[in-house]
Amino acid sequence: MYCSSCGIELRNEFRYCPQCGTGKDALRSQTGQPARVLRRSRDDKKIAGVCSGIAHYLGIDVTLVRVLMICLTVWPVGVGLIIYVACWIVIPQEPLLLPPPRNESAAQHVTPATS
Repeated sequence: MYCSSCGIELRNEFRYCPQCGTGKDALRSQTGQPARVLRRSRDDKKIAGVCSGIAHYLGIDVTLVRVLMICLTVWPVGVGLIIYVACWIVIPQEPLLLPPPRNESAAQHVTPATS
């Protein structure tokens, strides 16, 4: 199982994530599936990732959410823009998933190249 907040792998005996402290109960829904969390996307974004995050949360196509947001911006005037900015402020961004740190022992065996 992986932590939905920081992305590190958790062993089954852990009740809390050792890195960020998120409870294990918050990581799964009652069906046993990972809980859906509304977050702004880091990868599939045009401006701030709001439309992409909403689309991933709802399980629909990103283009549909973007077209709906544009329609709400044009008519009624500015409503979509206000909703977008409010979501940009309120919805947290996806955590940055970094690769695990390298072992220092492996790094010590690497010798610098000499010219």
